[in-house]
Amino acid sequence: MNIIEIIESNKIIKKMLKDCPYNVLDKWESMNYSKGQIICHQDMKYEYFYIIVSGYANICINGENGKKYSQAIYKKGDYFGELEIFDNKPYGCSIEALTDIQLIRINRESFLKWIDKDRHFSLHIMKTLCHNFYTLSKVAGENTLYSLKYRICNYLLYRTDSGVKSSTGIQIDINKEQLSEQFAVTSRSINRVLQQLKESKLIDVSNNYITIIDINELKKQEKISKNE
Repeated sequence: MNIIEIIESNKIIKKMLKDCPYNVLDKWESMNYSKGQIICHQDMKYEYFYIIVSGYANICINGENGKKYSQAIYKKGDYFGELEIFDNKPYGCSIEALTDIQLIRINRESFLKWIDKDRHFSLHIMKTLCHNFYTLSKVAGENTLYSLKYRICNYLLYRTDSGVKSSTGIQIDINKEQLSEQFAVTSRSINRVLQQLKESKLIDVSNNYITIIDINELKKQEKISKNE
């Protein structure tokens, strides 16, 4: 599909770009990445603003000690590159394809022209940036206040919309290592919680995915563990 077809077939992106000037619209290009590929590297500069068309991206920070911390998971309609592009700064995080992913991107010069001419998009950027900072603040608070069990239950429930339904439950494409990165804790801590949920017959754990067997009971465990 060409760029116009991609935009027209995606309601979220079509709404974002509805007032994009035509001389900016034809500057967009489509990009595809396979699961595990790094889209943008931490501490490197990129002259593009990106919007996710399909798939999931892991926004992660790599420490000097080799550890990786997942700051957020972005999905269809989310964007990145906006924080760095205004002042032409290097990326503060790496952007990794958590699944096969399709993006559209636009160069810095065209992006700045778009922001200047399109009030609808400027307002969208402001609202979503405020929402993202609000969400990050809540996550930081939850990481301090709530148990790891609650955070894992909450995250698994969040990922159910990307899961594949089967006769045994909802299969989510995530492994223990990714959860360890997501919550910045040891694999041993992750394994302990997953084993508890598995023994309660709420989930099943494989090397490359987790299957939610009983979503209603998992929601109950989320509520209970929030107060532990």
